[in-house]
Amino acid sequence: MLSHEFPLPYTILVFDVDRYGDPSRTDLHRTAVHDGLNRAVRRAFVVAGVEWDSCDWQDGGDGALILIPVDTPKAVVLNRVVRYLADHIREHNEVSAPGAGIRLRLCLHAADVRRTEYGVVGSGIILVSRLLDSAELRNECRNSPEPITLAVTDWFFREVVRHDPVADPAKFREIRFRVKETETAAWVKSAGHPPPPVAPPAPASPDRLTVLVEALMEVPSVRDDLGRQTLLELLPRSIGGAVRYQPRTRPHVFELVRTCRDYDDGVTALFTALRQLEGDSGPVRRAEAAAREWTRAEEEIG
Repeated sequence: MLSHEFPLPYTILVFDVDRYGDPSRTDLHRTAVHDGLNRAVRRAFVVAGVEWDSCDWQDGGDGALILIPVDTPKAVVLNRVVRYLADHIREHNEVSAPGAGIRLRLCLHAADVRRTEYGVVGSGIILVSRLLDSAELRNECRNSPEPITLAVTDWFFREVVRHDPVADPAKFREIRFRVKETETAAWVKSAGHPPPPVAPPAPASPDRLTVLVEALMEVPSVRDDLGRQTLLELLPRSIGGAVRYQPRTRPHVFELVRTCRDYDDGVTALFTALRQLEGDSGPVRRAEAAAREWTRAEEEIG
């Protein structure tokens, strides 16, 4: 717990729902956002192995401030909590109306915090809150396909991210922001791995690609939203995490196929995962035959 007498060190996590006040959202949408976000946060902490009751949580309705005790490694917050939170938000978005979707700006810092009679204070809280509110981070979030846009303070990047290969420090990009009296540097990364650039389809292959997508949509676990989520989880993490989510089934299956194509043995991995779910069923065999025709045409053109 926070001390009234002395400031204590904490990892500071703040987040805010992008466009929470958008006029297109109804109060029912905002209720779904608020409840879904609270569930996702608590589940992420549990799965990451961080004791929720040891943290100090201040709910802001469309965001929150969470103070995480120093005995929780910062790398756990950075590499596990944020990743699992992104996964749970994806799950929420997949089953929610568009107006109840969640995209977060999320910031991390570490500093001493002091409790007062009515709350908490600390220069670190001010710094990370200014970063969260910056126009630069808002723009990054609105241009990202990911459910979370992660930013860390310059100190957090240099002392934590830079020394942690799991955090992929090379994927962080320095920005400068200015909010009120605060003007300084920070580092931004979209949570998860963005999909690799997709080359335009070759002239001779779109028909075969369409045939493959149609064949895949005859497979029950591909046609079903929850089945498709399970399929993504069975793929290698580098592939499953790179598939750009689409709210409609057909575009999502197109993204799945194109992403698998861009990885060595990606199409093979797709059908290995499908057989784990479906066995050697007729729809799977027909989809695999369509995949062979499609990849053969791609090779001939390439």
